[in-house]
Amino acid sequence: MGMNRVTKAMILAAGFGERARPLSLVRPKPLFPVLGRPLIAHSLDWLAGNGIQEVVINTHHLAARLEQYLAGLETGLNIRTVREEKILGTGGGVRNARPFLGPEPFVVINGDILTDLDLAAVVAAHLAHRPPATLVLHDCPRFNNVAVAPDGPIRGFRGRWPMGTDGRPAGRARILAFTGVQIVEPEVFGRIPEGFSDLIETYQEMIGDGRPPRAYVADGPAWREVGTPASYLELQAELLKGRPEGPVFVAPGARVSSRAVIEGWASLSEGAVVEPGAYIKDAVLWPGARAAAGARVIGSVLADGAAARRDLVGEVLVEAEESKKE
Repeated sequence: MGMNRVTKAMILAAGFGERARPLSLVRPKPLFPVLGRPLIAHSLDWLAGNGIQEVVINTHHLAARLEQYLAGLETGLNIRTVREEKILGTGGGVRNARPFLGPEPFVVINGDILTDLDLAAVVAAHLAHRPPATLVLHDCPRFNNVAVAPDGPIRGFRGRWPMGTDGRPAGRARILAFTGVQIVEPEVFGRIPEGFSDLIETYQEMIGDGRPPRAYVADGPAWREVGTPASYLELQAELLKGRPEGPVFVAPGARVSSRAVIEGWASLSEGAVVEPGAYIKDAVLWPGARAAAGARVIGSVLADGAAARRDLVGEVLVEAEESKKE
């Protein structure tokens, strides 16, 4: 089945990325480089490949940087940005974009995830039931906090669900994790309060009113969220280890000395420099980052223009002479 009337999507990209500091002080998370391209570029490719035609993206944190990047991007999609002068949260962000989302169901995805999920299958499931929203869930134990009944309705979020006398979730509900991908019906706009709000809280209220969202349980799609510097490194490692070209990505315009050593995996963005005698292992260098002669960079991220002149192990460097632990 095709996308069938679901041709619009929203990417939630306004957040501060507090868990991803200090990297998110330099770039908003949707612009974190992934194999030489910003994360959001991969998301836009995925949406376009799944039949989406129009995308609205909300911005706030480092908004000008994200807007500038998007303005120069050629994707075949009709992209517009909506800047929030005050950050509105996931609920307020969706409500604020209502004029661009129209009268049909639409996709909403978090701006800090990467997935290869079959979106058309999710849309088909949504259109078969037409709940107020269909949330894509999967089993990811460290994030599992959504209760879903065997027949699909969501029973509650964040521990707020009916419990049975045996101390387990009532009605054989499974506890799963939200992927950050959902299909939303326009009726939800009318339930979102003005100002800052959390869309999950709106859904929790709708459960109480007998109009719950449904779950689409995805069985093992590739999925990563870039919540922290550690999960950002995990994402790069997973993508690179599966590459037929090998686990070292060197973007056009990056320079690696023939007298440098790279082991494990590495992702070097355009303009990154690895000097003679430098040693790189399991690390990411953003545009203009530099591993100086003799420096060892292991399990670390060098942000835009950062220069490692000493050994870095498990660190994030966002300025030339200053480093911060994860």
